Amino acid sequence: MRKIIILVIIATFMLGSCNSKPDYFNKEYKMTNQVWKRFDVFWFDVPVRKNDVLDFYLPLSHTKEYPLDKFWVNITFYTPDGTTRSRDYDFDLKDKEGNWLGIQRDGLWKVELPVRKEMPVYEAGICKVRVENKYSKFELPGVASVGLIAKKSTP
Repeated sequence: MRKIIILVIIATFMLGSCNSKPDYFNKEYKMTNQVWKRFDVFWFDVPVRKNDVLDFYLPLSHTKEYPLDKFWVNITFYTPDGTTRSRDYDFDLKDKEGNWLGIQRDGLWKVELPVRKEMPVYEAGICKVRVENKYSKFELPGVASVGLIAKKSTP
């Protein structure tokens, strides 16, 4: 009886780990000297399948030297069917009390910023995503990395 219980517990853990969905796409650019220069534009090539529905996030790592409460970027999607979607974003990085949002680890705050939910893909191929710094000065200090995560949308 004890062996059966142990086998059931092991099987439950194994099945549970199979259900956890990995990121569909995940790539990150690390900054030199933790500075994002104004005209350093990042491109991501996300392989997509026809009829995929995806959620996109912008993972950001920054230091306490980041000078602002907001994070301004322009994100443009170029889908395989020729559609272009572009938008300026201004993400809050601090709460109302002035505390950094996200998780702090090893001197960095890491936050996953929601970009687009339930974006349908109508044709298989590569979805090109362009992320541009919209900070008005030439250098934005305190940025350790910027990336892109795509996850399959869950109904």
